[in-house]
Amino acid sequence: MTKQTLRRELIARRNAIPARDKHAFDEALNTVVIAHPSFQQASTVLGFVPIGSEPDITPVLEEALRLGKALYLPCCEPNTRTMTFRQVSSLSELIPGAHGIPGPPKNNSAFSIQHSALCLVPGLAFNDAGFRLGYGGGYYDRFLANFQGTAMGICYAAMRQAVPQDAYDCAVDIVISEM
Repeated sequence: MTKQTLRRELIARRNAIPARDKHAFDEALNTVVIAHPSFQQASTVLGFVPIGSEPDITPVLEEALRLGKALYLPCCEPNTRTMTFRQVSSLSELIPGAHGIPGPPKNNSAFSIQHSALCLVPGLAFNDAGFRLGYGGGYYDRFLANFQGTAMGICYAAMRQAVPQDAYDCAVDIVISEM
């Protein structure tokens, strides 16, 4: 199966999760992330703004701010297919960004490499080795190739499975699900 075909299948599967189940999965997943030592010990959290049927990690982002952690969210640059994480002090700062994804204003401070940072990475699916299948833009692979902190993949347990791998794919350090 090609990555493109698998992406369509996984998006349809995730979209089919009933709202009540998705809410329960999100609550459990957020609890697991917040309790994880990697989150607790991180002084800086690089998050993501969930779109579509992605796990809603908004409570994790809010908890990072409440705990006084530096919170950075991605700004995608479609021309170069790269991401820059920019700091926010409130989720109310978000503005419309590339690909319809809300993000921080481009004049907010940019993230620079820190070993104590935790990067929360969305994915359609993750395998047991931490490789992911994303939406196909390669943004996270390009970012993770130089990231020196801890990368934590975020997905529902039902989306943990074998995924095709290419030489440029970067694995995350940890994969977190609701169970």
